[in-house]
Amino acid sequence: MFSKKFTFKFETTMETSIEKLFTFHTDTNNLPKITPPWIKVKIVDLTLPLKEGSEISLDIKQYGLTNRWVMQIDKMQASSIICDLALKSPFKSFYHERKFEKMDENHAKLIDLIIVELPLYPLSIIAVPFMKYDMDRMFTYRHEKIKEILTIG
Repeated sequence: MFSKKFTFKFETTMETSIEKLFTFHTDTNNLPKITPPWIKVKIVDLTLPLKEGSEISLDIKQYGLTNRWVMQIDKMQASSIICDLALKSPFKSFYHERKFEKMDENHAKLIDLIIVELPLYPLSIIAVPFMKYDMDRMFTYRHEKIKEILTIG
């Protein structure tokens, strides 16, 4: 069976410390704060504290459909990186890497890298433009919300 992976990258420099940006991403209570209003996310189960191997079960509702996602923290290094992979999702595979780069004491860069593999490829190739549109819209929203919440005032 054929398969094809698609990569999406989003980066934003934020007016906040790298420690604050990283800590924000390790607090699962922040997920609803940065989720766009057109998507509903419910945390069903999670392993705390978050660390490599931790699992998070989510019900994600979009376009009227609810899907259960089970994510596992694959890699986590303080103030540097958080990677998770989907053990269960609507995708054949889904990997999300968040890198944190210190610019100076009061500025840090957030880099989101998402690698997805569609089910039923090549039949699902028709969904790629919609997936790109959704990813762009969602991560633009997320980065703006994080910036709004964490900006040093």
